[in-house]
Amino acid sequence: MVMIGWTSLLLNGLVLANPLDLPQDSTVLLEAMVVTANRTEQRLENTTVSVDVLPLRVLQEKANARVEQVIQMAPGVTLQDGQANIRSGSGWSLGAGSRVLVLVDDLPALSPDAGGVLWNAMPMEAVQQIEVLKGASSSLYGSSALNGVIHLRTWEPSTQLRVRVSTMAEVFDKPKLASLGWWEKPRGRGALRFALSDSYGKKKQHGLVVHGQLFGDQGYQYLVGDQSSRLHVKYRYKPSSRLEVGLQGQVWLSDRSSSLIWEDYRYGYTPLDSSATLTQSQLGALTGHVKYRQNRTLHSLRVRAMGYTNQSGLDSNDYSNEGQSLHTEYLLQHFGSKGITYTAGALWIGSTMNSPLFSGAHASTNQAVFAQADLKRTRWDATLGIRWESFSVDGLKAAKPVLRAGLHGAINQGLHARASWAQGYRFPSIAERFSASAAGALQVFPNIQVRPESGWTTELGLKQLWKSGRTQGYVDVAFFLTEFADMLEFTFGKWGNVAGTTLANYGFTSMNVGPTRIAGVEWTSGAQAQLGPIQLQAMAGYTYAQPLALDPSFVYAQDADGLALSYNSTSLDPSKQLLKYRYVHTAKGDLQAQYKKLRLGTSIRYNSFMSNIDGIFTDPLIAIFVPGVAASRYQLNKGDLFVDLRFGAQLTERLSLQMGLLNALNRLASPRPALLAEPRSVTLQLSYALN
Repeated sequence: MVMIGWTSLLLNGLVLANPLDLPQDSTVLLEAMVVTANRTEQRLENTTVSVDVLPLRVLQEKANARVEQVIQMAPGVTLQDGQANIRSGSGWSLGAGSRVLVLVDDLPALSPDAGGVLWNAMPMEAVQQIEVLKGASSSLYGSSALNGVIHLRTWEPSTQLRVRVSTMAEVFDKPKLASLGWWEKPRGRGALRFALSDSYGKKKQHGLVVHGQLFGDQGYQYLVGDQSSRLHVKYRYKPSSRLEVGLQGQVWLSDRSSSLIWEDYRYGYTPLDSSATLTQSQLGALTGHVKYRQNRTLHSLRVRAMGYTNQSGLDSNDYSNEGQSLHTEYLLQHFGSKGITYTAGALWIGSTMNSPLFSGAHASTNQAVFAQADLKRTRWDATLGIRWESFSVDGLKAAKPVLRAGLHGAINQGLHARASWAQGYRFPSIAERFSASAAGALQVFPNIQVRPESGWTTELGLKQLWKSGRTQGYVDVAFFLTEFADMLEFTFGKWGNVAGTTLANYGFTSMNVGPTRIAGVEWTSGAQAQLGPIQLQAMAGYTYAQPLALDPSFVYAQDADGLALSYNSTSLDPSKQLLKYRYVHTAKGDLQAQYKKLRLGTSIRYNSFMSNIDGIFTDPLIAIFVPGVAASRYQLNKGDLFVDLRFGAQLTERLSLQMGLLNALNRLASPRPALLAEPRSVTLQLSYALN
C-alpha cells in the first residue's frame, strides 16, 4: 500500500507538471532516435513500448571488461551467470535458451545450439548505442524476444576518419571472506581494443569499419579463465542515394574454462572437485546486405552464413559440438505520404549441428512472415502488427501467430502517455531438449518432451520531459503485466536412477511448469544540470516485480522415484508463490560530475534477496555433495548491493585516462546457487580517440 501511495503521488505530479519553459524544439537528455521498437527510426519519447537507451558515458567512461557490465546498468535488467533477464521475466537456465533476444545491427546474436549469448564475442569497442526494449517483442523479432530485446548498434562508416583505441587492466582484490582468497600472486584481466571507420572515393561512396579486441582473463575462480580474440570488418558501397550494398565479416577465437558448482561456500571460488570444463571455440560469420530505395519504398535483404566449433570436455567426457546456420531475411518498408509506415517481411533460418552433448546430429528450420503498420500524427502514434512463426526440429513442427498493438499520445508539451499489448512465443532451444552433460558429479539431463512457451505482455506508461534553465531531464513510470503459459524453468531434481551412484542421478533439466504471471511497476529517470563550472549527469531506475506461479499445486512432472513435482513441492519458499531465481526489487543509479577535464562518477546496483530457489539444494543428502548453499543464503540474505567508483581525466585533446574501483564495498553475492560473484577490483584504462 505504501508503494501504491507513492506511485499515485508521482503520477499526479507528472500530470500536474507544467513544463512551459520547455521549448518546442528542445533536446532533452536521452531524447534519442531509436530503431528497435518499430524497425524504423523514431524519437524515444514517441515509442508505444518501454525502450531505454544507455548513455555512452556508461560504456566509454568506465573501464568495462565485458559489455554485459554495461547492459546490467539498464533499469529492470539483471544478469544471472551470463543470462539476461528483463523485469523478472526469466529465472536461471545455464545458458540453455533465453527469453531476451540480443541483436547486433538488427541480426540475432544468440548461439544456434543453446540460444545463449556469447558476451565476449560482442563488439563493445564499436558500440554506438545500446537500446533495451522491454516486454514481448516476438511479432517483430521472433521466438527469443518473448521477454524483450537488447540491441547493440555499432559504428557505421563515417565521412571522416574516426579512431578509438583503448587498453584496460583490472586486478582482483582479496575477498572479504579470507578462505575464498586462494591466490597468492595478483590476478586480473586485460584487453586491447581498437575501432576505426572512414569513407573514401570521390563521393565517399565506399565506407569501411574495422574493429576488434584481444582479451585475457586469469579469473578469480580457481582454474576458470578466458583468452579470446576477435575481428570485425564492415564494408559499405553506396553508388547512389537509392542503392546500398554491404559486406560484413566476423571471426572469434576463444580458449576458456567454466565451472557450475563450487567446492563449498567457504571455498566458493574453487570449483567442485577442483575441476573445470575446458572449451576452445572458433566462430566465423559473413553477412551481406542490399538496400534499394524506390520513391517511398525501401527494400532490404540480409543474408548471413555462420559456422562454429566448440572443442569441450571435462575429465573423460566429450561435450564438443559444431554447426552451421544460414539466416535470410527480406524487409519491405513503405513510408506513406499520410504518416503511415508499412513494414512487411519474411525470414528463413536453417541450422545443422552435431554433438555428443546433444545426442548426435540435429537439423532445424525457422520460417516467419510478418507485417506491421505504424500511424504517426502530430500528437499521437499507433502500431498494429502480426507475425506467423513456424519451427521444425528433427521433424517436430510447431507454428503460431502472434499479435501486437500500441498507442502513444502527447498529452501536453513534454508529457507523453503510452499503452501496448503484445503476444510472445518461444520454441525450446536444442540444448533445452537434448543437452546431456555433467558438471563434476552433477548432470544436465535432456527433456525431449518440453513444449513451446507462449504469453503476452501489456503496459501503461507515462514519460515527463522537463527543462528549467540549465537543467533538463525526464521521469518515466510504467505499469506492466505479463502472463506465460507452459513457462519453461530450469529445474534441479532427481532425473536419473542409475544403480550404484548417488549424485550422478541428480541435476538440472528444462520443464514446462504451468501458468505464471508477472506484474509490477518501473520508474526510470535521467537528468543533466550545469552548476557553474560543474556539469552533472544522472540516471536512476527502480523495478518492483511480482513473478507468481498461478497454479502452485499443478503437477508438471514426476522425478525418477515417481514423486509428483509441483511448484509447492520443489520450492524452498513457496509461501508467497514467487517464481524461483527471481528478484522482487531491483534498483540502478549512475551519477557523474565533470569539471573542465576531470570526471568523477559512481554507479550503484541493488537486487533484493532471491527468496525462492529449488528446495532440493538444501536437502541434507544433496548438501553432502553440494555443500554451503544454505549457509550462503543465511549469510547473504540482505540482498546484493554493488557500488562502483570511477575517476577520469582528459590528458590531451585525444588521450584520456579512466580509473575505477568496482564493487568498492567488496560485497559477496550469489547470483544463483553454488556460485559467488567476483570480489572488489581495481581498473585502469587508457583511451585514444580521434573524431
